[in-house]
Parts: sequence; structure tokens; C-alpha cells
Amino acid sequence: MKLAYRIVTPALALAAVAAGFFLKLFTFVIGSADDQINNLVSAVSSLFSGVNTTYEYSAFEIVKMLGNGPVNPDATKTFPEVAAPIMSDIIAFAVLFSIMLLIMVAVAVLGALANSRKKRIAVIITCAVGLVVSLACIIVSNNAFTKIINGDVNLTELVSVISTSVLATIATVIVSVTSATLSAGFYTVFGVFILIIIWTIIANFIIKNPIQKSKSYKRKNVKRTVIKP
Repeated sequence: MKLAYRIVTPALALAAVAAGFFLKLFTFVIGSADDQINNLVSAVSSLFSGVNTTYEYSAFEIVKMLGNGPVNPDATKTFPEVAAPIMSDIIAFAVLFSIMLLIMVAVAVLGALANSRKKRIAVIITCAVGLVVSLACIIVSNNAFTKIINGDVNLTELVSVISTSVLATIATVIVSVTSATLSAGFYTVFGVFILIIIWTIIANFIIKNPIQKSKSYKRKNVKRTVIKP
């Protein structure tokens, strides 16, 4: 069981790091309180590429976009200028989420070295710290999402920066962000912290109380040798 723990725990942790980086991290839905406008936007989005009602981004895609510069080079403003009302929240979330992933890497290392109960307890404590940082991420992201939904960030200017579609930019005049949430990438990392804590508790219990097969002893028949006179 000790060997299984030292193999499974790092595998779970490293898989969570990969999921956090490559799976969708944010989901934004645009729409309107008017059903007719919603139907119109849905119809247009099905006919033209670049016009969507749902936008999803992973950490990998965000890093890639930042590395390649603005998607629309003709935009009149840069992303930091458009996102100024939530820039502090973006930076705080980026730092906290990076710490989450680093903690998960630490869990992988500790799990691989956990050949004693004390070291497995250290894995639980590290995961608990990761959960605290995760909750801080949720608070910071919710604060930013509230500002976005309330219109603190100009949607038209934002779309003009991240999209080259003229129709998409025009559509933002009649719609707004109706929903903004953290997505699978974040909650996979969050969930694996909990999973590893539960897995470690179970592993500690099994190691302390190993399951042993009950042995039944049968009396051997003693062969008697008869000595003839």
C-alpha cells in the first residue's frame, strides 16, 4: 500500500496541474434580458464565425494570446487599458492560481517521498493550504466577475481587442456579459486537493490496519508405523 500511495498520489497531482493549465479556466456568456435579442444573437452566431454567445479560455490559451500580442492589431486600446477596472483582480488571481499549481507540484513531490505516516500527514497539510488558496482565488474571481457583469469593463472595447470579427464587435452594442464563471480547469485542481486528502486518510488507515487473511490450521494425520514382532 505504501508503494501504491507513492505512485498514485504524484500521478493525481501532476494530472491536476496539467488539467489546470490546459482545460478551460474561465467561461463567459453574453446575452440580453430581451429574449428577441438573445434569439437574434444566437441566429447570427450560427451563421457567422467569430460571433459567439459563449467564450471559454484556458490558462494555456491566455498565455499564448499574451505571448503573441493583441489578437486584433487594429484595436485602438490595449488589453490592460480596457481591463483597467479589474486589472488588480486579474493580477491577484494569476498569482494565486500559480501558487495553487505550485502547491500541487509540491504535493506530487511529497507524495512520492511519503514513506512514513508523518510525511503523509504533511501531504494532507499541504493540500489544506492549497484549498485555502483556492478559496482566495474564488473570492478574487467573483469580485472581478461582478465588475464585468455590472458593466465596469467596456464589452465593445474588450471584444475589439480579443477578436478581429467586426460583427462580434457590433453585437456587443446590444448585449452584455450575463454570466462569468470559473470552469473545469480550476475546479479540477480544487477537486484533486480534496481527493488527495481523502485518499491519504484511507491509505493511512489501511497501512495502520493491514488486511490480513485469516489462516486456518489443520491437524495433520499422524501416520503410525506398526512394528511387527
